[in-house]
Formats: sequence, structure tokens, C-alpha cells
Amino acid sequence: MLKPIVNYVGTINVIQYRKDLILITDPLEVNWILNYLGYPSAYDDDTFEFSGLFVTIRNGDYEEVFAFEGCVPYLYKDLWQIKLQ
Repeated sequence: MLKPIVNYVGTINVIQYRKDLILITDPLEVNWILNYLGYPSAYDDDTFEFSGLFVTIRNGDYEEVFAFEGCVPYLYKDLWQIKLQ
């Protein structure tokens, strides 16, 4: 499986006006999506404890995945984008 790349995007206010994003905070769904993407990779030493996601879905797969720590998406929280190589 490919190793996911995690890039810092800024804070959640960067994407606050996007209407195409779906907020996911259910722990089971968040863990399932992160496992599906291969995060955290077995090779990662420093991992984040993501417990909330913003996702877009196209053609039955995740097109964009943004992650944050904590389950409440306050605008000042740090935001990371998870991509596959």
C-alpha cells in the first residue's frame, strides 16, 4: 500500500466556505477512513491523533481528505491534508 502524505494546510478557517466538504466526527468512521488511507503508516514515527475529518467524495472514493485533532471543528484549529503518493 502507498504511504500517505500529510501536509499542513493552515487552520480550519481556510476551508470554512467550501460547501462540498462533509464533516465526519464519528470515531468509528474516522478510524475506518484513516485505515483505508493507510494512516498512520507503519513507517511513521510522528503521528497525529486525528479525530475529525472533512472529506469530498467523487466516483465512490475519497477525493480530498482534511484532518484535524479533536472532534469540534473550531476555526482556529490546525488542519492537515492527507494524500496518497
